[in-house]
Amino acid sequence: MSLRPLLLVCLFVAAAAPAMAFAQQPAAEPPDGTSVIPAAQLESALASMDDPNALLQLAGQLRDAGERAKETLVWKRLVAIRPHMGVYRYELAAAYAQQDLKSETYNTLLELQASGFGHRVEDDPRFKNVTDTQVWGYIVEGLTRNRDSFGEGWVVHTLPRQDLLIESLVFDPTRGRLLAGSVREGKVFSVEEDGSLKTLVEANAENGLWGVFGVAVDAERGVLWVASTAVPHFRAYSAERDLGKAGIFKFELASGKFIKSFLSPVVPGQSFFMSNIAAAGDGSVYALDGVNSAIYQVRDDSFRRLLHAPHLSGLRGITVSADSKRIYFSDLERGIFGLDLDTAKPFDVAVPKNLSLASIEALSFWNGYLLAVQNGLPPNRVMRLKLSDSGKQITEAHPLLASQQALPLQVGVTVAPDASVYLIGNSQRDNYDRFGLPRNKEGLEGARIYRFKADYELQREAPAAPTFVR
Repeated sequence: MSLRPLLLVCLFVAAAAPAMAFAQQPAAEPPDGTSVIPAAQLESALASMDDPNALLQLAGQLRDAGERAKETLVWKRLVAIRPHMGVYRYELAAAYAQQDLKSETYNTLLELQASGFGHRVEDDPRFKNVTDTQVWGYIVEGLTRNRDSFGEGWVVHTLPRQDLLIESLVFDPTRGRLLAGSVREGKVFSVEEDGSLKTLVEANAENGLWGVFGVAVDAERGVLWVASTAVPHFRAYSAERDLGKAGIFKFELASGKFIKSFLSPVVPGQSFFMSNIAAAGDGSVYALDGVNSAIYQVRDDSFRRLLHAPHLSGLRGITVSADSKRIYFSDLERGIFGLDLDTAKPFDVAVPKNLSLASIEALSFWNGYLLAVQNGLPPNRVMRLKLSDSGKQITEAHPLLASQQALPLQVGVTVAPDASVYLIGNSQRDNYDRFGLPRNKEGLEGARIYRFKADYELQREAPAAPTFVR
C-alpha cells in the first residue's frame, strides 16, 4: 500500500492494516504458473522479492488456491524482510499449524511470546491441529500473561470533550506546563492545572498555520516549534488553496507571537506532510515528512532536506540525542534508525533478537535511553531502550507500560526534567472519516493525558544479554 494515495489521511491508517486485511480479500486466481512451480523454485524466486504488499497479495492467492506449503514460504519471506512485524510471524505460525507442523508452530509462537506479543491464539481456529499438547498450554499461558496490564501511571488530565483532534504534546520546563497541539483547530494550547485549555498559538492569516501535528520546545532560546500540515481535518482547510502544503513554524514560547515559517518546496504534483518535530539542544530543529520519507532541518534560519529515504514506508517518531549529534527516527514496519548529524549519514540501530520495534508512534530521548511508544502489536506498550555508548545499538529493553486500559491509542510522548513522562492515551483519529469530519461528535472523548516515570524500576535492572525483559 503506497502512502501517497492516502496523503490526507496517512497518519490515521493502522500500521498492520495491509497484513490483517489480506484475509478478507476476495478469492483470487494464483499468479500465472505459481501453482505448478516446485516449492524449492518458488523459494528461490521469493529470495529476490522485497515488496511486502506484493508478498501479501501472493500469500492470499496461494491460500485461496489451497497451496498451504507455498503460502508458508511467502510468510517466511515476509518475516525475513520485516522481522519487527509480529503479525507476519503470527500468520507464519498459523500456516504451520494448518499443516499440523507442531514444532514449527510452537517455535514461532514462542518467538512472539519472547518479544512481548499477546495474541489470542486460543480463539483462532486455525491452530486447532496443535492444541493437544502440554506445550500448547504453556504457550497460551505465556501469550495471555503478555496481555496483562503492566506498569505504574495515572491520568493527570482529561481535556475538554470537544472536536479538537489533539495529536501532539510537549513539556515546557520554563513554566512547568504541558502544551498540546490540535489538528482540528490549528492551535497550540497550554494545559492549565485544572485541565482546561488556554490558547497560546492559533492559525491566522499572519502565520498561515494549518493543522498542528507536532510541537517542540527550545527552552534555552524561548522558542516553540510547530510541525503543521494542510489536511481536511483542519477546520479552515481549503483544497484549492492548501492542497499538499506543509511547513515548520517558529513562535515565541512565552507569548505565542509568530516569528517565521519555513514552508515545504513547491513541486508540481508532489505533496508534503510534516508529521512530527524534535528540537535539539544546539538550537536546530528536525521535522519528519511521513509521506515522502524525508527529514527536514532548520538551523541558523536555513531550511533544508537532510534525509530522503524512499525505501521506508511510514516515518512516525523522531527525537534528538542530548549532545545534538544524532537523530533517531522510527518507521512503522522497520523499527528505529539513526542519523549522524556530523556526517549526515544514516545508520541502522542494532537491536536484540527478541525485540520487536514495529508500530512505533512516538520517540523521546532520555538520559541515554530511547522511550518508544508502540501501538497495536498487540499489546500497546511503552518501552525504555538503553543505548550503547556509540548510540548505535540497543543493549537492553524494558517495558514501562503495557495493556493499560487508559491507553487505547497512544500519541505525543514528552519527558519533563523530573523524569515524568506524559503522553496522550486516547487519540481520537479513528473517529474521523477520510474527509476529516467526525463520524459521531457525541462519541468524541476528551484527550486523556497519562503520566508515568521514565526511571520506573530502573534500580532493578542488571547487566544481561540483550533481550526483552518483563
